Amino acid sequence: MTSEPVPRLLTPPGRPGQPYISSLYNGEMIYIPVSLSNTRLLVTGKETENAFAIVGSGGTASAPIGFHKHKEAHDVFLCLKGQCNVWANDQCRTLSQGDFASVPPGVVHQYQIISQHTEFVGLIVPGGWEEFFRFIGEPYAGCLFPTSDDRNPMEVLIPKLIAASEKFDMIPVRDYPYVAPQPWSADGDNILPHGVAPYFLRDHSGPKWILGGILCRPLITEIQSGGRFSIASIEGSSKHKKSLTNESAGIKFEKTHHCILVTDGSFKVNVEGNTISLAAGELIYIPYRTAFKFFFTAVYSQAYLFANGGGIERIIRTLGKEYGPPTIPDVAVGDWTDEQVKELGDILGYTLQ
Repeated sequence: MTSEPVPRLLTPPGRPGQPYISSLYNGEMIYIPVSLSNTRLLVTGKETENAFAIVGSGGTASAPIGFHKHKEAHDVFLCLKGQCNVWANDQCRTLSQGDFASVPPGVVHQYQIISQHTEFVGLIVPGGWEEFFRFIGEPYAGCLFPTSDDRNPMEVLIPKLIAASEKFDMIPVRDYPYVAPQPWSADGDNILPHGVAPYFLRDHSGPKWILGGILCRPLITEIQSGGRFSIASIEGSSKHKKSLTNESAGIKFEKTHHCILVTDGSFKVNVEGNTISLAAGELIYIPYRTAFKFFFTAVYSQAYLFANGGGIERIIRTLGKEYGPPTIPDVAVGDWTDEQVKELGDILGYTLQ
C-alpha cells in the first residue's frame, strides 16, 4: 500500500491505510479523573475503519472502576506487568503477567488495578468505542500515570460517567453483588471455550501450536469472539532462520488488519519492502492490503498479534501441529512451503506477493 518508510508516531495517525510504529508507552494519552491510571489509545477506529481499537493502560493501586456491561462492545484484558482484578459476571481472577480475560457483550464486568505499577492492554470491538475515554477523560502529558488525585469524583468524574452512559454503549450496573477474587482453576482456566462466553486464561496454560520454530499460543480466536477478532502470542528464535513466507515478499490480507506488540527480544518486520527493527515495548500497525512478513532477531522473542479475523495466527494453527512442550524447540518441528501458504490464502483471504 505504501513505498514510503513506515513512520514512528507518538499518536495514531487518525486515518485508514497508514502502517505505523509506536510504543506501548505512547499513543494518545488520556487520564480518567481519580483513577490513578493513564489510558493510551494505541490503535483507534479511525485507523481500522472501526474494525477494532487497541488500548493500553498503566496505573497504580486504586478502587474498582464500577460494574457495567455493553450491548455490542467485546472487551479483553491482557496483563503485561503487575496485577489487576477482573470481574466477569460472578467470577473474578487476579491477573498477573501473561494472564488474559475475555468479556463478551452483555457480561457484567469491572477491573481494579491492585499493584504499585500495572500495565495491561486490550482490544475493543467494535472500534470507535474508545471515544468513551476521550469523553470522560483529560489529556495527559506525564511520564506514566498520576500517583495522587484528591479531587472529588462527584465533581470531576461522576457527571461525565452519567452523560457517557447515555451517549456510549456503557450501561452501569449498580448494586451488583461483589465477589472476592477466586483461585485460578487448573481445569477450567487453561482452555478456550467452544463459543462466545466469558473466560479467564492463565499464562502459558492454554493450547499451543508449532510451525517449524514458530510457537503460537492463541488467547482468543474467531470461535470465542464470534468471528470478530483474534489475539495470539507468537514466540521464536533467531536460531530458526525460516520466515513464515520464505521466498515471497510477504502476505497481503484483503480484509484483515494486524497489530504486532513486541514484549521480549526483537523482531524485524518487512512492510511493502521496507524492513523495520522492533524492540520490546514497540508495536507496529499493519492495515489490510499491505504486504508484510516478520523475523525473530533475538535468541528468544515474543510478540502478541491482534487481528480482526484469524490472520497470521490462523495460518500457523492450520499448517502447524498442536504442541506439548513449554517453549520453542531447539530443532524445528515440521516444515512447510510457500506453496502451502499460498493455497491457504483462498480460504483465509490473502495473497502472497
